Amino acid sequence: MIDEYEKLVLPDENSGKDIIVEVNYEDNPATDQCKILKLTLPDIKNVFIKKEYLMSLMFAIGNAEEQRKSIPQRISHSRWYDTVVSVKATKDIRKDEKITFPIRISLPAYEEEVLGQGKSDGIKKLKEKRSEAGLII
Repeated sequence: MIDEYEKLVLPDENSGKDIIVEVNYEDNPATDQCKILKLTLPDIKNVFIKKEYLMSLMFAIGNAEEQRKSIPQRISHSRWYDTVVSVKATKDIRKDEKITFPIRISLPAYEEEVLGQGKSDGIKKLKEKRSEAGLII
């Protein structure tokens, strides 16, 4: 996820004019963490869209493969260590007799989050940054 102000450009396939998408455009908890996207369309003022609506739309128009790639998955890896343990008896049984038995020890599992390999073909990042006064530099 993008944590700082970022300006992205989506190309319009029909008119050739670009659509500007801005995230984290204000120092405001309502717009932080990409909660609301600011779209600047050609010939129209700004449009504000909640991220959850855009995500729902993208999921709805995607085919099964695209939907699968957009859902985060957690993969757990369980690990086992197999060994044989020998114990040398000192009492009871027979002195100096070795008892051998197999042991299987579970090692701590680790998880990794996997997300489908998406492409960012049409999206370009603009290298503009916002100054402390809120101006685009």
